[in-house]
Amino acid sequence: MSTPLRILAISGSLRDRSTNLLLLQTAALLACVDLRLEIFPELGNIPLFNPDRTGVPPAVAALRASIQAADAIILSTPEYAHGLPGALKNALDWLVSGIELTDKPVVLFNASPRSVYAQAALREVLVTLGARMLDDACVTIPLTADMRTPQQLVSDPAVAQPIAAALQRLSASITALAANRAAAASQPIGRALPKWQPRPIPERRSFSGRYSRIEPLDPIRHAEPLYASLCSDSGADGFTYLPANPPADRHEWRSRLDIYAASHGASPDPLFFTLFDESGHPAGISAYLRIAPEHGSIEIGHIHLSPQLQQTRAATEIQYLLMRHAFDDLGYRRYEWKCDALNAPSRRAALRLGFRFAGIFLNAIVYKQRSRDTAWFSITDDEWPHVRRGFEAWLAPGNFDAEGRQLQSLASLRAQ
Repeated sequence: MSTPLRILAISGSLRDRSTNLLLLQTAALLACVDLRLEIFPELGNIPLFNPDRTGVPPAVAALRASIQAADAIILSTPEYAHGLPGALKNALDWLVSGIELTDKPVVLFNASPRSVYAQAALREVLVTLGARMLDDACVTIPLTADMRTPQQLVSDPAVAQPIAAALQRLSASITALAANRAAAASQPIGRALPKWQPRPIPERRSFSGRYSRIEPLDPIRHAEPLYASLCSDSGADGFTYLPANPPADRHEWRSRLDIYAASHGASPDPLFFTLFDESGHPAGISAYLRIAPEHGSIEIGHIHLSPQLQQTRAATEIQYLLMRHAFDDLGYRRYEWKCDALNAPSRRAALRLGFRFAGIFLNAIVYKQRSRDTAWFSITDDEWPHVRRGFEAWLAPGNFDAEGRQLQSLASLRAQ
């Protein structure tokens, strides 16, 4: 006979007659032969969490050891003032610096349908600690003010059947996870990210640097100066590799920018910005697009710079500010740059800025009645610290002479 799965149950209440404890005691009696459910008895003995405290209190050591030895955790908690009871939250705080809950299967048993705030708060904490939530094994059994014993509840089908079904689903999920891990052990798999959380979506905001400024696109204020910068005869070449052709007139340009700005309403993807040159004049546009917060991936695209902004320190700083925001402020893992594979200036710019060439997607899209092969470039969060140091050294005032010419190239400083 195989060894039973070890299930650790923790009640968030310290009351002897807690309905949450009653629910767990009933579950222990209903556990099938392949489960052994034990209730953690020392929640009330855990001292207040203090990160400056040296040594591990015995009750905390017991909690950590019990979680580590368990195949899964069941938590059942009351709700106090729309939140978690202090004793349970305190116990979880002691686990923040450890890995006991990392990828540990966890389910929630709930003795009151009204404790929605506590359930949401507990789930948020557990996910932050890296727990693997098994939603299909969670269950709510209304036991408010129930004075029966666990032995009596076992005889009540309205209570016993959903608990037994939840335990069966828990057993099946644990067994399936173990089988998947065993299969994966013989195959190469990606780096584990047990505490990964979807990243925030970029918001409409401004950025200021030493040589440049970035503002959310505002057609009312920016359309006319951008038309003068980007749509004159000298700027017409900037449309060659963009999705749209040069506008016929100011009215068409304004309408186009209105469409770009309107995309910020229902969804911030793409999120357009106006780019200002060193003199403070609107001289370009760009956008965050293909934003995938669940994967931590974001692209910088629709880059359209006036001839006056191209190949300036302001243009480089603009790319640095947007890149830094994505990595350092929002915590994205991947920053992408894509362009027509025939757009040699864009490909050179990507490499100069520190992007790594990732390959070419043949026949990727059709635009302007022609086929486009797309060249892909990227910077990852692992590469970003090195790229950032290069930017910061290059943008330092000491790297430019009195006329604003660079003394050392960006690539040379990044290589140091």
